[in-house]
Amino acid sequence: MSKKPTEKFSFGGSFNVGGIPAGEDSNAIKVESPAKAAWQPRGKKNAAPEEEDEEEEEEDDEDDEDNDFANLPQVVINRITAVRNMHNDYEAIEEAYKAERIALEQKYLDLKQVVIEKRRQIVAGEFEPPVEASETAGEKGDAEEEHSDVKGIPGFWLTILTSHPSIGELVTEEDIPALEHLTDVTVEYGARFEEFTLTFHFKENEFFSNATLKKRYEVSPDLLDEKAPALSGVDGSVIEWKAGKNLTVAETVKKQKAKNGKNKGQVKTVVTTAPKPSFFHYFGEPLTEEEEAEEAENEDEDTPRIRLSQEEDYDIGHSIRTSLIPEAVLWYTGEAIEDDDEDDDEDDEGLFEDADDDEDEEDEEEDSDEDERPRGKGKGGNKNKKGGNSQLNFTPEGGFAAAGGAPGEKAECKQN
Repeated sequence: MSKKPTEKFSFGGSFNVGGIPAGEDSNAIKVESPAKAAWQPRGKKNAAPEEEDEEEEEEDDEDDEDNDFANLPQVVINRITAVRNMHNDYEAIEEAYKAERIALEQKYLDLKQVVIEKRRQIVAGEFEPPVEASETAGEKGDAEEEHSDVKGIPGFWLTILTSHPSIGELVTEEDIPALEHLTDVTVEYGARFEEFTLTFHFKENEFFSNATLKKRYEVSPDLLDEKAPALSGVDGSVIEWKAGKNLTVAETVKKQKAKNGKNKGQVKTVVTTAPKPSFFHYFGEPLTEEEEAEEAENEDEDTPRIRLSQEEDYDIGHSIRTSLIPEAVLWYTGEAIEDDDEDDDEDDEGLFEDADDDEDEEDEEEDSDEDERPRGKGKGGNKNKKGGNSQLNFTPEGGFAAAGGAPGEKAECKQN
């Protein structure tokens, strides 16, 4: 298969990233843009062949009248055409930048992975970290000797998940015994950062036979895009539940007596199932836009929500990728929670200050106009404390994440 022909930049020959003229630096990166057909403004077409029939010419004239370019002087059209074709050069620079950034992101992800792997070994009890000299002073107490057989850091990931304000809301009491077997949570990226996969690693347990549960997100164009890439695909593992251990459904056992037929009078046991809240619904598919709209219409306060919307689902994945995995120990110790609370308090202070200022102004107005209107009317400012951050816009790790989309719209991904 032949390669697509390329054309060099038209500004003094080839163009190099960093503005260094070609030939002056052997390490400079040459940027070439793919050859593209010359752009032509709508309404300014090449002369039609003489044999073209009159009907087509009339249609072209009507189109020209509705087109902004049709009435522009040719000299202006030439300038627009030049600027438009120059945009190909800009896109080539953007592609070169993205290629370098992908390589840089991957380089530092590999370096971070060394630290994360060492953390996993300590949490799993595979490696015992050296103790600082100041911490070894003194003799071991009875309590320390008593727990000398404790392996690693018990309940590390369970504590992290339940500490997060939004993820913790998904975890039920019945989920906890299963999540106690969670040993690690990792993330992998596509070659061009067009997708990421979260993997939850489990020890052998009584609930399901899967050693890992995965959730994959695909975005367009990629996680490095600066224009809030859109979520284009999501899928998760099918959980292989062991008999009677499915945490996502509630089983109801009923006894029914046959009223007629040859089995009349016989009693049989019927088991019915209905979905119930559980963190493990996260590995299923989120609601489609149609299902989300239908659920909103039929919303019942007494009925707990089971499945997440696309935006909520992606927000959870984004938080795990950018906050829980890189900052795991801070969520375990509670430092990340304190930082999150401080941010909320700062936001709240700003809101209350504004509300107080508004009330002071209203009081002054009431004092000056007390003869013109009745007194004693309440001002009714909304002072409700700010709740959890539903957008989950945490500081990104690795430099990529986009803002979430609005409900009902295609979910947008987080970026820097």
